[in-house]
Amino acid sequence: MAERTDFYGWKLLGVFWLILFANFAFPLYGAGVVNTYMAADLHLDRASLGLAYGVLQWMVGLPAPLAALCIYKKGVRFTMTMGCLAVVAGALLMATWVRTGLQADLVLGCIIGVGLLAGGILGAQAGITRWFIRNKARAITLAHTGIGIGGFVAAPVQLRIISATGGNWRAGWWLMAGMSSVAALLAALFVREQPSDLGQLPDGEQAGQDDSRSRAVAEVVRASRVYKTTEEWSLREVWRAPAIWLLLISILGFSAGYPMFLAHGLAHLRDLGFTPAAATFSISVMLLSALAGQLLFAGIGDIIEPRLIWAAASAIFGTGMLLALHASGAAGLWLYAICLGSGFGIAFSAMMTLPANYFGSRAYASVVGVVIAVGTTAGAAGAYAAGFVFDRYGTYQLAFYSVAGLSFLGALLLLLTKPPVRKAEQAQTA
Repeated sequence: MAERTDFYGWKLLGVFWLILFANFAFPLYGAGVVNTYMAADLHLDRASLGLAYGVLQWMVGLPAPLAALCIYKKGVRFTMTMGCLAVVAGALLMATWVRTGLQADLVLGCIIGVGLLAGGILGAQAGITRWFIRNKARAITLAHTGIGIGGFVAAPVQLRIISATGGNWRAGWWLMAGMSSVAALLAALFVREQPSDLGQLPDGEQAGQDDSRSRAVAEVVRASRVYKTTEEWSLREVWRAPAIWLLLISILGFSAGYPMFLAHGLAHLRDLGFTPAAATFSISVMLLSALAGQLLFAGIGDIIEPRLIWAAASAIFGTGMLLALHASGAAGLWLYAICLGSGFGIAFSAMMTLPANYFGSRAYASVVGVVIAVGTTAGAAGAYAAGFVFDRYGTYQLAFYSVAGLSFLGALLLLLTKPPVRKAEQAQTA
């Protein structure tokens, strides 16, 4: 039996980090920069610009229950490999074929969107919950930093590549095709389904200590200020619990606002008079702040109740939306970017941790599949609605104020939410 230092879970976490960096973050966040140039080249209006990115956001989440079923039937490795290959195919089509807004919607939204879902965060998180129990929040959040760092790097790198090629936005998609190809190889060669495949146990525990360690972990969980269920909930039980519905409502603010700003933020800031370089830099600050928020959650998510952390982050995100609406000067760029980025990074990490803490690992992939579907549907609606509002009224005010209101409502609901209790009669019939 391998010793604790040979525990494959931490190595697998590094593999997931690289896949999320290359196959999820770069296409998702890099597309915001590339699409701005694409819209100018193809003469698309703001609604069309928002629609392309909105369909992408939608497809990153709407088929999540089907992706969860694929993970259950075929495994994490198969699902993530096929997802990465789908992004490769979509990126090549964007680089060589797309000429109209409708084609961009189909390729960027449908093909690449599904690829990001299957070859991105859902598979990584499903794998992590099988390999980690005590360090679950830390492991999930550390994997998310691949998204944060990738997002921070993607915007300036894509801007530099497009500028170096004379404004050729297609060059950015060639880069993303190459990166997703590498991610596909990583998934196929190094992803392992669960610790038992290698004769190991979650968190690197050793065989022969399973019962005693399990009891010890259970005692630690009970004594912790962070609620973590020691039971495995059925899906029927999950959807009967009021907590899941409050959580779904609470994700709407930042889930709609973050993609909306990624789709329209550069255009909005340029409308306010900022140069493309300054606006792009602020987006990078926002993404770096999201990374900082994820790292903060990694440090405190197993110590402080994630629900309370999420409530604070939701309020911060709402404040960032209000600051972004009338940003002025360098200070304005920094303030909105830090609030939006840190609020999103913390809230997203908490959102992905709470279902495991509340309902266990057996139902996790299916529950998170629905959570992602709801969140990305809100993101798609936000990206398109913001463009529609601008084309109709000449301002993003209504869209920004709406997202801020949803964020503040989410913070209030999270404060009122209580950890769910699995009823005895439900457990007996599950």
